[in-house]
Amino acid sequence: MATIDVDGMTCAVCVSRVESVISELDGISNVAVNLAKGSASFSGTVDVENVIAAVNRSGYKASKPINYFQKWKSEKEKSNREIKISTISLVYSLLAMYYIMTAKSDQTMFGFFSMCIVLGLNWKVVQKGLDSIVYGVNMYTLVLLAFCCALFWSLTNMDQAMWEATFIVIAFVGFGDSLESLARSSATSSFAELSSMVSVGNIEVGDELSLSAGMVVPVDGTVLDGWTDVEQSVITGENMPVPVKSGDPVWAGSTILDGSVVIRADADSGSSRIDEVIRLVDKSQSQKAEIEKTVDKIARIFVPLVILLAVSTFLFWRPTMGTESSLRMAITVMIIACPCAMGLATPIALFVGTSVGAKNGILLKGHRALEAASKIDVVVFDKTGTLTTGDFEVVADNEECLRIAASLEIHTNHPIATAIVKSCSDTYEASDVTTIPGWGVKGKIDGKSYSVGKGHDGIEVKQGESLLGLIRIKDTIRKDAVDALRFLDSVILSSGDKESEVRRVATELNITDARSNQTPEDKLELIESLSNVAMVGDGINDSAALAASDLGIAVSSATGVADVSSDIVLTRDGLMSTIDALDLASKTRTNIRQNLVWAFGYNLLALPVAMGALYHSHGLVLPPWSAAAAMSLSSMCVILNSIRLRWSFERGMARRRHGSRITPR
Repeated sequence: MATIDVDGMTCAVCVSRVESVISELDGISNVAVNLAKGSASFSGTVDVENVIAAVNRSGYKASKPINYFQKWKSEKEKSNREIKISTISLVYSLLAMYYIMTAKSDQTMFGFFSMCIVLGLNWKVVQKGLDSIVYGVNMYTLVLLAFCCALFWSLTNMDQAMWEATFIVIAFVGFGDSLESLARSSATSSFAELSSMVSVGNIEVGDELSLSAGMVVPVDGTVLDGWTDVEQSVITGENMPVPVKSGDPVWAGSTILDGSVVIRADADSGSSRIDEVIRLVDKSQSQKAEIEKTVDKIARIFVPLVILLAVSTFLFWRPTMGTESSLRMAITVMIIACPCAMGLATPIALFVGTSVGAKNGILLKGHRALEAASKIDVVVFDKTGTLTTGDFEVVADNEECLRIAASLEIHTNHPIATAIVKSCSDTYEASDVTTIPGWGVKGKIDGKSYSVGKGHDGIEVKQGESLLGLIRIKDTIRKDAVDALRFLDSVILSSGDKESEVRRVATELNITDARSNQTPEDKLELIESLSNVAMVGDGINDSAALAASDLGIAVSSATGVADVSSDIVLTRDGLMSTIDALDLASKTRTNIRQNLVWAFGYNLLALPVAMGALYHSHGLVLPPWSAAAAMSLSSMCVILNSIRLRWSFERGMARRRHGSRITPR
């Protein structure tokens, strides 16, 4: 899908308008607009320039996308500047309103002067209102109509003018917009930090690059010369420095801490692992949940409905309250309604959730993960590379048999042979070494024949027919496995390994349901027999089960196929990341629902009050300025609640790692 930046969107109505404009172009097959990021993604045969032109004609400002970090930094600077201007405007407006309402003399000139000052400082609010009349109604249509009504009344009824209503609403909306923009930049800071790691330039596979302390690795590569410690938390989520030397891989986005190295690029610019992470996060943030699509449909009729309610309010109360009071109530109805909160409820929470997840090594690939995470009853784990590290632990009966085995195995490249060689510090000179597929190796040392191969109880090391000792290979269990499994109520171990090894791992981890010698078909059959099940795996043989499960989680060592088949990808090592992922998905879903409850609840309660529902019983009539404040506060509550998601999740991560039991579901 192609993507463009779209500036000027403020609410769900704006999102619907931009989607409609792009969808109407011939050749467009799919459109997704992201309010939180200010972008639109689309697929089809239409040229990008034509889409940009169409969006610009609709009253919004479209452009080709730039690096998100640069865009975020620019918008944050603009937000800081606008919040200062709008604060001055609001303070002045409140003082001016107080003066006008308490002064005994005519304040027409002062009121008109104050209106001009506030309009000058908040001209964007008026401009958005005028654009909405031409290109499609939204919340600013309501603000503009309220302003025009107050201005018309004040100009035609000087003795009963409501000058304060002409500028206090504009001031509150301008302040709310700038505060919302500043909060939105704070909410999206995690994704901006991640985007800042994307390389720029034209590096190609095979290029050699010299990097020194303090530099960021621009592309994935392999160290050719030198040594250093690198900090690669942007990829793994781990802050602990990792030593690298000649032959070791390094990831784009990692920081060189000391020393210097020469690396060979293993990927072109834009094709490194960090770039794939960015694209994955970006895709998940551009997708829409069914609830969000429903909200967009409601938003399309929301503004016309509010205008109708405002007119009805004026006509209903005019006979009993008079023209001025009923007009104030109609203005209040138009101002207090807030489609912004509805439009932001889902995308801003999803934006925060996916961004903070990526920062901590958790990639949520879409809404399916959010919906499924809160319903999981049982978690099925693969063994090798998931519950275990995939690094073999070698245990030998004696040092001599280990040395002989290493002397022969050094001539092969089997993973078990590599583990045996690594565990031995010294070897003999061997000759006539022959590999016997599926069994082991044979060879000579000092003219004597030796063999290393499979036996009943382990790997047998023999001189001729005499057994010198046994070597046993164990797959090392992850250090955090026991602690992580404490947070799950029902766990099944499904592994293709032999029964004795699976039983050993299950016993150490207190897993009662452990299944060995499982083929990919067996794993798939197991998953299909269960409901509300999550599958955690890392290999090609897990791909079918990952895809068939309600929630597929691919761990850090996962193959490409496993990544594609899963709903969540973990880039941080360790099993506790699985618990973190379930927690984040569940918290994000809860946060979205909280936002929607607040957004709809606010409008359902605020509109009747503004229409005078409490006038007869309590004598309560809301003035226009309070409506403007309430409207701005509604959007801010949604944004601040979404920002709270980041704090809540990271606090939970810290507590889990310090031994406190916090149920992640």
